Amino acid sequence: MGITLISKFQADLGLLAVTFFWGSTFIVSKIILEEVPLPVYLFLRLGIAAVVLDIAVMRYARELDKKTLIHGTLLGVLLYFSYFFQMWGIQFTSASNAGFITGLSVALVPIAGFVFFKFKPSITALIGVIFALAGLLLLTGANPLDWNKGDMLVFVCALAVTFHVIFTGRYAPQHNVYLLTAVQLSVLALLTVFALPFSDFKWPQFTIKNISVLVYLGIMGTVFTFLMQTAMQRYTTTTRTAVVFAMEPVFAALFAFVIAGEMLSASGWIGGLLIVFGMISAELPMTLFQKKQ
Repeated sequence: MGITLISKFQADLGLLAVTFFWGSTFIVSKIILEEVPLPVYLFLRLGIAAVVLDIAVMRYARELDKKTLIHGTLLGVLLYFSYFFQMWGIQFTSASNAGFITGLSVALVPIAGFVFFKFKPSITALIGVIFALAGLLLLTGANPLDWNKGDMLVFVCALAVTFHVIFTGRYAPQHNVYLLTAVQLSVLALLTVFALPFSDFKWPQFTIKNISVLVYLGIMGTVFTFLMQTAMQRYTTTTRTAVVFAMEPVFAALFAFVIAGEMLSASGWIGGLLIVFGMISAELPMTLFQKKQ
């Protein structure tokens, strides 16, 4: 029993590292998007990630089979939907609403997991979900009672994130982690090509700053994070994964403060603390809620 708890805790720490780097990409992406159109940015960032990982996993090429291709392709399509619908929807709604609605995947993961796959989340994980949702609402300052077209589009993004987390948890134990991640990132990168003809295509100036930012986003913000997610979800539950991922906007706010001097409101800080409490709650052992004999 102790080994299981330790392995889950270590897996959740790995997922926390994922949210740390994802959180850093918000302010870094904002810097590069001042000079590069969004579709071109996604093409370059995800293209770099796919090429780097594909080269790195060539030694496992003989293990690539039809099942890995199918599962990796599904994960890649879900990832693309999450990017596409979030970026489409955010044009018609506020960043705060978009952030909160995307974060609804925290609650959608245990609901969809139970409805479609009969996953039963623990009481501690559900408590963590409640804390995380309350924290997201305060941190983003969203108005969840006034939805428009953009909010509905971002909700599709939240659904895509939900099923990406669930299917990653199902597929990761069945495959070579490197190959599964490489397939999904390659599919994701290829899908971004279709958006290029509809954008104001222009190459960025390849300055040291731009190259450094794109390499960081491609390798640390994409290759490392999705490899780590795929590897760590083999050892923890989907609900715990969703609660840990709620830390992403907390790290985003911290990086925005450190790098750009952006300040959080008092309610934002309280929201961040609630998300932290939610993550800690999800880590608590079930024995705390069991009656002693």
